[in-house]
Amino acid sequence: MPPEELQLIEDFLTFIENARTTRPGNDPLWDYLQEFETNLVPVEDRPVKLALYIQSWCQEFGVKIDAQVMRQLRDNMVKKGKIIPKPVEGEKPSKVYNKAMLSETVHQARPENQA
Repeated sequence: MPPEELQLIEDFLTFIENARTTRPGNDPLWDYLQEFETNLVPVEDRPVKLALYIQSWCQEFGVKIDAQVMRQLRDNMVKKGKIIPKPVEGEKPSKVYNKAMLSETVHQARPENQA
């Protein structure tokens, strides 16, 4: 099991990917995600700081991320051939779970940015 902060980032990324395919374009989540992107800019680019920011943002906007559900969703995504970014053994988590990747994932998930 990865450290708590890495698990939170992974769960958040899974939540965003799932929302991309299951939530309608008029869901208020998408407006919240625009604010997520904006407020992410000054956050220090370290997994611990990013996880704290995600946790704070989720609390502020009432976003509940159930780790067990996210684990099941990841398993289903993998079965469907989707690639979920994860640090490989020996790789620094900051190479995978970084601010640029989080920002890009959120940006691409927003309905107005989907093809």
